[in-house]
Amino acid sequence: MVNWMDPVVITRTSKVFGSFSLVLTGVACWDVLSNIWFDYQIITGKRKFKWPMIIYWVARISMLLHIFAITINRNALSEVPCTELTFMSKFCDAVGTCCSGLILALRTRAVWHRDWKVSLLMLVLFLGQIGMWAQTFRFSTARWNPQRMLCDVLSTAPAAMLVSIFAYTMVFDLIILILCTYRLLTHKSSTLGHVLLRDGIGYFCFVFGANLIQTVFAGLHYNPVMNIMCLPFALVVSVIAATTVFRNVFTAYDAFDEGYTSSTGRSTGLGALRTGARIQFWNSRAQTTTVQQATTNEIPLGDYKDPNTISIHRVVDVEVQGATSTDRKPVSFDAYSPWSNLTDPCSFE
Repeated sequence: MVNWMDPVVITRTSKVFGSFSLVLTGVACWDVLSNIWFDYQIITGKRKFKWPMIIYWVARISMLLHIFAITINRNALSEVPCTELTFMSKFCDAVGTCCSGLILALRTRAVWHRDWKVSLLMLVLFLGQIGMWAQTFRFSTARWNPQRMLCDVLSTAPAAMLVSIFAYTMVFDLIILILCTYRLLTHKSSTLGHVLLRDGIGYFCFVFGANLIQTVFAGLHYNPVMNIMCLPFALVVSVIAATTVFRNVFTAYDAFDEGYTSSTGRSTGLGALRTGARIQFWNSRAQTTTVQQATTNEIPLGDYKDPNTISIHRVVDVEVQGATSTDRKPVSFDAYSPWSNLTDPCSFE
């Protein structure tokens, strides 16, 4: 039977933790660099800025700061300020995890067409998550060990608290998954609905697994190092999954698809290959459209917003390639459709 509190065992697990943190640093940096094109388009103004992008950036920055603090802490070449690094890693862990949940909570609210009951539920769950994470700051302490050349973890939050926090996070993610899945299954023929459903299920599976591993380690309570060994892993997985969902939804009906030309405001048809078949509306006087691929009946309703409780209808002509003028029929689209918000990938509110 291994004595996990033996100093030799703790030293060995600390070395493993240090190596593991280096791997996670590489994964986090790779994700940021491989998707820097998205940030570049926002900064240069090529992509319209929306306030949820602030949450997106905060989550990614928190992930990097957390993993850098852990890596420096576990692989230092000389004495480092252990107290400051420990607080920094803990604070960024809390901020990154909460921002990841907030990204999906806002998307769930949009899926439900800003329903006040769903909005209130998401708000209560999010505030509860913040409150639980805030309780952990006062427990974590570390001290520089000149023999081992690292910051010794002297204490962490109680095992019961760590288990409660990650169990709460998993329940939060599960509620988001259930609400989104229930709503999206009724619109699964939609391209955007398919993207949200696919990414939502994928997000939940990855994050649930990462948080479950950390919950098990915290529950076993072998030693202070083992208690937090999977904390950075859970954060990196959560942030990467949540921000991937964010970008995918943003680009699902993005005017920056390959086929879009800003001079005409029209699509050349190449962009449709990226997000599936859809009917695209052009804001011309004739208000005519062309079906890029006649495989679905999906029509984005981004121009038909719901002003409070008033239902607005617009009749447009839909011209299918190959059809004669006598085949055209006026089609009425209801602005009160639950998809009126989702067709705008920036619609988080």
